[in-house]
This record gives sequence, structure tokens and C-alpha cells, in this order.
Amino acid sequence: MSAPEEFVECCAIQRWLVDEGSVAKQVAVDNLQLLAESAGYVDELGQDEVQRLMGEAFAPVQELPPDYAATLVMQWELADPRDRWRWTGELPPVEQAAAIVKPPHRTARSTLDAFHFVMGLGDPERLAAWLRNHPDDALVLLETLEAA
Repeated sequence: MSAPEEFVECCAIQRWLVDEGSVAKQVAVDNLQLLAESAGYVDELGQDEVQRLMGEAFAPVQELPPDYAATLVMQWELADPRDRWRWTGELPPVEQAAAIVKPPHRTARSTLDAFHFVMGLGDPERLAAWLRNHPDDALVLLETLEAA
């Protein structure tokens, strides 16, 4: 990190302390001047640059109008054809429902293994109950039985 960057970071920390009410502005500026002199920032950057960096750190923050957020949202919505109707009195646009394509069902290998295990137990009632819990896999399981 360069000397100006280090000093700007120190100024920002002091500004934060002032904004939080932990340190008076005069004390913070005096601390920064002492730091600038003892750390060699004055020698490296010059007193004018040190003063300029401190001045920037303690410059007043631009106040935003109280309705800034609402105005910003309104501008965004007016720019978006999907939301423009909220401000213009137009009817809301008809949403184009995207076709939801359900991927084809694929029986997992673990389901096939479980089917063979339950079938190997030789308990028809348990096998029937297990099959009722796997209706989407019934066709594939039937094909497995036919292939065997």
C-alpha cells in the first residue's frame, strides 16, 4: 500500500470515529497531523497534500433527499415495460408463461437396487407396499422383471 493510500485509510478511520461521536473532530485532525509528521507522510507527500487528504476525509457528506429511494424505484419501474403500468395508468402486461418442460423421469440406480432387495425378501405384501410408494418407477421396474 502506498503512503497516500495508508494515510487516506487513517483519515477514514478518524472520520468514522468522529461520526460515531467517539472523538472530537479537532482531536482527530490533530491526531492525523501528528501521525503524518511522525510516520513521514509530510516529508514524502508534503504538508499541502496531507492537508488536502485530511480535508477530503472530513468533507461534508452529500445529503440525499428524503424521497430519494422512492424516486429511484419509480425511475426503474418506468424504464421497465413490465412495471411501467404502476405509474402510467396502463393495464398491466399479460405475462407470457414460459412453457415448463418437465424432464423425463429417470429411475435411479439405488431404486432399482432397493427393488431387487425387497423382491428378494420373498414377502409379497412388503413388495406391494414398496411398489405403491414408487408409482413413477413401476414401468421401469416391470421391464426389469421381464428382462430377468
